[in-house]
Amino acid sequence: QWQPTSVLSSSPTSGGDGRRPLRKLPNGQTPPDSPDQSLAPAASRGASAAASASVFRSMPRPPPLGRGAPGARRPMRDFFAAWLATLRSPLLPLLRRALSSSPGAWNDPLSSAAAAVEAHFEAHWSALDSAARQDPAQVICAGDWRSPLELPFLWLGDFHPSLLTSLLRSLSPSPRLLASADRVDRRIRAAVPVLSDRLRHAQEVFTSAEVAGGADLEAFLEELKAVALEANRLRRGVLSDLVAAAGGHQAALFLEALSRFVLSMHDPVVLRRFDHCRPSPGS
Repeated sequence: QWQPTSVLSSSPTSGGDGRRPLRKLPNGQTPPDSPDQSLAPAASRGASAAASASVFRSMPRPPPLGRGAPGARRPMRDFFAAWLATLRSPLLPLLRRALSSSPGAWNDPLSSAAAAVEAHFEAHWSALDSAARQDPAQVICAGDWRSPLELPFLWLGDFHPSLLTSLLRSLSPSPRLLASADRVDRRIRAAVPVLSDRLRHAQEVFTSAEVAGGADLEAFLEELKAVALEANRLRRGVLSDLVAAAGGHQAALFLEALSRFVLSMHDPVVLRRFDHCRPSPGS
């Protein structure tokens, strides 16, 4: 049985122990089967709580625990396909409907729809954590569930966290929100080289030991796993901080743009255009 994990964040909104406050669904309850109990403060109150809870319960489960065998990688591909399908429908249409029915306003249906989308991305990173514990090399190098168009955007197993701030800036946010995005970007620029150097060091240590005939494969895989988990922790914190900084209607617009972008990476029409632009063999 998969259990939720806590997310630590350096955000000033965190508690004294570094944990984000527990977000509630509109009915005051925590999300059923939530991948992470520390969701950003997007949800409030409302009559749409039952619909939100139903969406949370229908979210795909992460892959079962395993250990690196090819058969253990297939569940992540199945999970990701189900995750995309759930994002495509019902989550994104619900969010769009709530946005169109209350332009510029922040109400219960919109807060519930935004909370469900954010929780869905948390579920994705929790599933990547689970996959990294099974087969960290596969996650770090981009799993076989990725589309070819996604590959240029990946860093240590998933989208580079700076993609999130770039998407937020594309929405023409206020100067206040741009300043918040700048602060998050500074944290990204500080954290990304540290993790990349950590991975490079692990590779160098393993290579040198392998040449000498004494490589510790278990230690190498443990370090890959730690790097993957830390990268997902960074992504979680970035999304949470940006949603909290945007707040209300702007946060919902940001989550809608993020969802559209992720789905476009798997859109058959977009992928056909991508294939047509690729040079043919021998050209």
